[in-house]
Amino acid sequence: MSAPSSDAGNPAHTLFERFLRAGQCQEVLGTFGELRGHLGLQGTTGLQLYRELKAALNSWSAKALWNKLDKKAAHGDYEQGTAC
Repeated sequence: MSAPSSDAGNPAHTLFERFLRAGQCQEVLGTFGELRGHLGLQGTTGLQLYRELKAALNSWSAKALWNKLDKKAAHGDYEQGTAC
């Protein structure tokens, strides 16, 4: 059974899927910039950017990434998100 495709009705989800599939650095940066622009997050950085992306993107693939990143951030080395 394959995973569901991105939500065709949500351009942000389509851009996020393109970002995930990007293979070259320039493509990764370009699609991430497009996604930030689409969501109006050009000037947002750090934890605030992460929180806003997490709030805006709720596809299955985005949720899987947020879960992995949240688990990683909970590791003691990151001091509850204050170290990085």
